[in-house]
Amino acid sequence: MYFDPRWLIVILGSAISFSVLSPIIYARKLNFFASTLPHSSLLAVTIGYMLGFLTGTHPALWAVPVSIVLSLFLVAIIHRGVSEDSATSVFVGFSVSASVAAMYYILTNFPAQTSLWSYILGDPLLVSWEDTLLTLAICILIILTVLPIYMKEIVIGQDRDVAQVLGINVKLHDYLVILTLTVASVTMLKTVGFVIEHVAFLMPAVIAAGIAKDAKMFLVYSVLVSAFAGILSLILSIWLNLAPSAVYGLLLVGIYSILLMRRGSE
Repeated sequence: MYFDPRWLIVILGSAISFSVLSPIIYARKLNFFASTLPHSSLLAVTIGYMLGFLTGTHPALWAVPVSIVLSLFLVAIIHRGVSEDSATSVFVGFSVSASVAAMYYILTNFPAQTSLWSYILGDPLLVSWEDTLLTLAICILIILTVLPIYMKEIVIGQDRDVAQVLGINVKLHDYLVILTLTVASVTMLKTVGFVIEHVAFLMPAVIAAGIAKDAKMFLVYSVLVSAFAGILSLILSIWLNLAPSAVYGLLLVGIYSILLMRRGSE
């Protein structure tokens, strides 16, 4: 059975990146926002694809700043008093519509260099070394960004007023978290896929919340569960000829279901 080390690096890098961010999403109650990120990332990637082709550069060089602008725009209008539900609904509507329009334009006017389906379904088994190194670099960046601020994010999630009294710059942390989530979403879209990114952002923390007894173990369990699901999904996908990202998502849902049944029987 053929095995490429790039597969393991990419899948583990993606799994760890999302699982490090997942507890912050859970604690900060950013589930709704995190669910919108794959939509804006898909739009950013399609725009990046076009600009990358026209300039002869990597699409990520354009996709990342476009995605950041979209996310910051959403946060800015929420801070101006627009309800989160309304702002997010409009944002998702625009992102989805614009993504479809951009993808149709690319498919009908640009030569195929990269399959856009890989951004929708995820394609970790066909990554290049360039994609692999990018995933590894983003994973390290996310870890170095999150670990120093993790406990502050937990405090902010518990009570923003208390966090401000303790001297935490809450608004600065808002933007820092949003930027980190956005960069993770757009750079990992090709390996994880638009569909499964929703699961990767949300499920590790949901599972860890049912096991962990404190904030530190909350993060540890989130990473362990996601890494375990990532490695097992790689093995099963090669063995059963299935999409690794789909197997990863199903494993996380399966683990949560098992824990739920165990709690129900106690």
